[in-house]
Amino acid sequence: MNRRKRLLLSVAIVAMVVCVLPAIMGAYSTGQLRALKAQAVYVNPEDGMRTLIASGYSGVNKVEIVHVGREMFDDLWYVEAHVWAESRSDDKGFSGRAYDNPGSFFLHVEDGWVFVPEGKFPEIIAFGKWLFGLSG
Repeated sequence: MNRRKRLLLSVAIVAMVVCVLPAIMGAYSTGQLRALKAQAVYVNPEDGMRTLIASGYSGVNKVEIVHVGREMFDDLWYVEAHVWAESRSDDKGFSGRAYDNPGSFFLHVEDGWVFVPEGKFPEIIAFGKWLFGLSG
């Protein structure tokens, strides 16, 4: 490949990264924020986690929030807990431990905080929200 073709290819790749990728991320973030509006809104991430635990476990004996903190962006927080309960609603065990160790992402929106499953790529949603000034 000659120098000119390599230069054109390099320019095309840079243009794609600079123009196309952010547009895709913005569209994805906008769509996900729209979908998240239909979800329950919590006063804070800890309340959201406690609600998820209440609906995801039966016979809960004790809940201990072991970590609450910002993840890369001010609007995205991760909450981790230890849960002592009889069972999980999905019938999965606790892997030989006396407690389970769930963790969840919560995103700040206009009215409070919403749960964002890891499969929805919460970091990308938060990045798009920050980059494009999107409201939730």
